[in-house]
Amino acid sequence: MKRDLRIIWEEFRKNLKILLCYPVVWGFWAIFPILWVLPLIFQGKALVGGLNSPSFEKLTGSGNYLAFVLIGSIVSTYAMSSLWGMGQSLREESYWGTLELILTAPIRPFPILIGKAILESCFATTGAVIQACIFTFFLGVELSFGKILPVLFIMVLLLLGLYGAGLALAAVTLLIKESRGLVNTLNWIFYLFSPIRYPVEVNPITRVVSLAIPLTYALFAIRSMILLNKSIIQLWGSVVSLILFDVALMAGSYYVFLKVEQKVRKTGTIGMY
Repeated sequence: MKRDLRIIWEEFRKNLKILLCYPVVWGFWAIFPILWVLPLIFQGKALVGGLNSPSFEKLTGSGNYLAFVLIGSIVSTYAMSSLWGMGQSLREESYWGTLELILTAPIRPFPILIGKAILESCFATTGAVIQACIFTFFLGVELSFGKILPVLFIMVLLLLGLYGAGLALAAVTLLIKESRGLVNTLNWIFYLFSPIRYPVEVNPITRVVSLAIPLTYALFAIRSMILLNKSIIQLWGSVVSLILFDVALMAGSYYVFLKVEQKVRKTGTIGMY
């Protein structure tokens, strides 16, 4: 465990040093969260005409459309960062010419992937904090300490499952040498079939498909706690569903990654494009 923690820290520090060489990245993450959410706020005002909508309240239990969308923005930012952190990390190593060295070193690759994913989550946290400030000061939604802790617990459960999915994407990267297109595809699938920007109840197909995506349960639980003042005990169904997703995704992805890694080692195609 001590050795793995050291590897995670060194990988985190290495990638942070690389990013610090490009100041434009920091400028992007300082401005992007605001620019990303402003069109949604303007869209909500144009469609709803204010902060509340009676018809929207019938679907979600809360008429505050802008708060609904902003929560989806914050949570989905974390979801995408976990997929990018692992799914794209091995591809970057191949760009840098270090992928073969990592996979042939006498260490397990999982701490390396975790270190990369944690750095992506830190950048996502920067955006989330900025968006949460908008959420609190401009939309008038209270974020008390009693709400923050259960929300963080739900986020941890969501990230564990998505880290598992990211591990599967890393395996695909070893096999087909590309993951950007697959991650972008998953990104848009999440936007279509998860309640990030709209309630999936508006369409029977999206409502059914959303049940197979862990992001759906996390968004439902977080919005229920923040907007509807529900306790985490009342949302036990969503908590259990996220735990089951975590176990299935992490165990299944771990198995897939080991098999794919063994295959590319035997075929000698690690460094190929």
